[in-house]
Amino acid sequence: MRPFYTKKPVGSVAALSASLRVSDAVLKHTADNLDKHYTPYQIPKKNGKPRTIMIPSLHLKTLQKRINREIFSHVKYPDYLYGGVEGKDYVRNAEMHAKAHVLVSLDVKDFYPSISADRVTGIYQYLLKFNPGVAELLARLTTYKGAVPQGACTSSHLANLILHDVEYHVAQYCKNAGLVYTRLLDDICVSSEAALSEKKISRIIEMISRMLRDKGLKLKHQKTRISSKSNPKELMEVTGLWVNRGMPRVNSTERRSIRVEVHRCRQLAAGRRTDLAYHKAHGSVSGKVAMLNYLRHSEAGRLRRSLGAILPEYDQAEMTKTVKIVEMLSRTSPKDREKYSFNVSFFKTLQRLNVVARTDPKLAVRLRKKLASCRPTKHSSATLYDEPI
Repeated sequence: MRPFYTKKPVGSVAALSASLRVSDAVLKHTADNLDKHYTPYQIPKKNGKPRTIMIPSLHLKTLQKRINREIFSHVKYPDYLYGGVEGKDYVRNAEMHAKAHVLVSLDVKDFYPSISADRVTGIYQYLLKFNPGVAELLARLTTYKGAVPQGACTSSHLANLILHDVEYHVAQYCKNAGLVYTRLLDDICVSSEAALSEKKISRIIEMISRMLRDKGLKLKHQKTRISSKSNPKELMEVTGLWVNRGMPRVNSTERRSIRVEVHRCRQLAAGRRTDLAYHKAHGSVSGKVAMLNYLRHSEAGRLRRSLGAILPEYDQAEMTKTVKIVEMLSRTSPKDREKYSFNVSFFKTLQRLNVVARTDPKLAVRLRKKLASCRPTKHSSATLYDEPI
C-alpha cells in the first residue's frame, strides 16, 4: 500500500496555526529566520569523514515536535518502511531478511541533502492534501537551505515519505515475485529465499535506481552488495547485522571489538573509576553490550557482569556538585517545574544519584527524598510539546 494521511487535511495557515498552537506570525517569522535556529555539529562517519548534523534550537525543536504529533503521527506507513516508525527498528528490519538465500543491499547516496525543499512541499501538498500555502510554510519549517536537515526530528518522516508515489510499485513487484523489500531510511534491501539469476538481480537494481531518479536521488554504487548463502565466507548483512544463520546477529569482528573494549575498561578501572573519561568509556561499551543482549548473544551476560563489577564512581568534587544540584532543584517553583529544561535537569540528576549510591548509599537516599519533593509536573514529552513558543 501507499502511505496515507488519516486526518482531515489542513486547509489554511490559520488552521495550521491553531493545530500547532502557535500564531501564524511566529510560524512565518521562524521560517524566515532559520539561520538563527540551527547549529551545525560534526560527528565522524565509520570511514572517518565528518557528517554534519544540524541541531535545532529549543524553539524550533518544540515546533517540529508539534508537527510530528499533529501531522506525521497521523500518517499510516506501509509495512516495508522501518525507519522512525513506531514499533520498528534496525533489528526488525533485519529479521525480515533472516531467511534469505540471496540478499541485495543498496544505499541511497547523500540521502537527506538530496531531498529538495520543492519535493518536501509536494509531500505536504499532494500526499497529505494540504492547502498550497500550508504546504509551502511547512516545507520551510522542516527543511534548511533547500534540503532536509539531518538532526531535525521531522526529517525521518520526510525521508520515509519522499518516495510515497513510486516506491509501492517496486514493493508490490517484489511481493508478487516472492521477494522481500524493505527500506530503513537510506538503506534498501531486497531478499529471496530462492536463488536469483544475475539478470533478475540486475532488473531489481535498475527498478530501484529508476525509482530513486524519479525523485532526484541515486544509488551509492560502491555500497551495492549482493550476497548469498551459497558463499558462506561472505557475510549477508542488513543494516549492520549479520543474517546468515537465520536471525539478526552482530558479526564476529564487531563482537571481538566489543570484548576488547570491555577488557580495556577493566584495565582502566584500577584507580580511575572517578575519571570522567572512564565514565564515558564505560557508558559507550555498556551500550554496545546492551545491543548484544538485545540480540540474544550468549556472551552478553558475562560481559554485563564484568562491567557491573567496575561501575563508574564520583570523586568528592562530583559528590558535592550533585548535592548542590539537588538543593537548587528543590528550590524551584511549581511553575518552573512545568518547563522542559527542568524536566531534563531532574532526570539527569536522578542518574547522578545512581552513581552517588555506589560510594555513599545513605547520601543517595537523602538526596532522592529531597528530589522527590520537586518532581516535574508533566511527562518529558509533554513538557517539550508544551514549551512556550
